[in-house]
Amino acid sequence: MSNDFLVSIVTPAYNCSKTILETFDSIKKQTYTNWEWIIIEDHSLDNTFELLSNLAKEDKRIVLLRTLENSGTAVARNMGIDNAKGRFVAFLDADDLWKPNKLEVQIKYMIENDVSFTYSNYDVLLPDGKIVSFAPKKGYADYKTLLKRNDIGCLTVVYDSTKIEKPYMPLDAQKREDYAAWLDVTKKGIKAIKINESLAIYRLGNATLTSNKKKMIKYHYRVYRHHEKFGVIKSLYYLFAFMMNKKFSKYN
Repeated sequence: MSNDFLVSIVTPAYNCSKTILETFDSIKKQTYTNWEWIIIEDHSLDNTFELLSNLAKEDKRIVLLRTLENSGTAVARNMGIDNAKGRFVAFLDADDLWKPNKLEVQIKYMIENDVSFTYSNYDVLLPDGKIVSFAPKKGYADYKTLLKRNDIGCLTVVYDSTKIEKPYMPLDAQKREDYAAWLDVTKKGIKAIKINESLAIYRLGNATLTSNKKKMIKYHYRVYRHHEKFGVIKSLYYLFAFMMNKKFSKYN
């Protein structure tokens, strides 16, 4: 297909010098080449900023931004969204990967089917090198569905900014800001359509495997209680439903 439409790829970067080059390599290998990579460096403690500065000098498609101070993923992503010039906006974290046909498949599908918000299946790369697939059976996600389960991997999302208002990452949804953003979009009646193909690779680190599940449950509860402004009982109901449906999946 043609490369008529610019895609803005938003990537927050913090202490990712060990993975960022591989992530960028997966962007460079895209068969769809009309993209800009907006990477927001969040005052890393390693040499991430130096690496990115050198990359930006080599490829004019890279837009390197930096937060005023270490501010977290939501603030960084929102800075990228603010600066996105593309009709289509996509997300890729600094340790994740895209398959070469990712953008081509998704943009083609969205244009041919007049769809404003898509996601896809993806693979999960485990610390031991094994790969498992994440392929939800349901072909779409709406607000009602998302309240009880989140099948939308942020690294697979593409939306059309000419059809929907740019969804920002809510700052009141700590650690679950992307989930809260998808709730905001679908609450307006927009369906997220799943492309039934694995187009990305989510890297699951050791830190993720050993993360405190109680904390993640707390963050998820905050989405219902503080972002959605549900009462205590309603929040607990949806939290329980989410945990039963997903068994609190480590993959999203």
